Amino acid sequence: MMRLKKIHTFVIQSMNDNMFATISADIVSSTSLSVNEIIGLKQRIELLFGLLKVSYPGFEGRQIKGDYIECVMKNVSNAFRIAFIIKSCIKSFSTVKNKKTKNFQTYGIRMTIGIGDMKIVDTEQGIWDGEAIYLSGRALEEMSSLNKGTLAVQTSKKQLSAPLQTVALLTDAILNDMTVRQSEVVFYKLLGFKEADIAKELGISQASVNNASTATKWYCIEEAIKYFEQLNFEDYE
Repeated sequence: MMRLKKIHTFVIQSMNDNMFATISADIVSSTSLSVNEIIGLKQRIELLFGLLKVSYPGFEGRQIKGDYIECVMKNVSNAFRIAFIIKSCIKSFSTVKNKKTKNFQTYGIRMTIGIGDMKIVDTEQGIWDGEAIYLSGRALEEMSSLNKGTLAVQTSKKQLSAPLQTVALLTDAILNDMTVRQSEVVFYKLLGFKEADIAKELGISQASVNNASTATKWYCIEEAIKYFEQLNFEDYE
């Protein structure tokens, strides 16, 4: 079983001092899960948010309204990596396999990333207000059928909207094809673990880790993250 413990922190100097990134998300087909599965999944997400908060300064995550999730981060450059970490963490959660849970096993979660200004980020009072959270929240409401993608990016920077959405959709298609085991491997790789360390964590051979990486087209996921991390949003209109 996958354990959530230490994280190898990726420190990226933000080039977007006036920007925030938010994530609005909901669990796919959460009603198909048993009570014990829902409790276990919520506990896993809460633990993950705690780890991300420590490893990515300026990150905050919360679960609200049943299966609804919101995240905010000051370092915009981390948004793709954190979104993929959340996706792979949820898709690695084992459930009873049947027709009802098929969509959860395939998609896990729908997510939208908003990039823009934030007027208020007061986690103690539970108040998040600003352009970024409006963008991600509205995009999630407008998201259509699951087979047309479960990841979207919205930004006020019109020059970046189309390319970011294209990269998001293509990477999302890769993530949706992952098995539970492949999701576990990708989760740890996103956190910076070496394949030998992943093998120890999961109790499998290093060859199995490498095979899972190859099968999930890890190099494509990695390139998508690199592309996003090098963007300076302040350079675009």
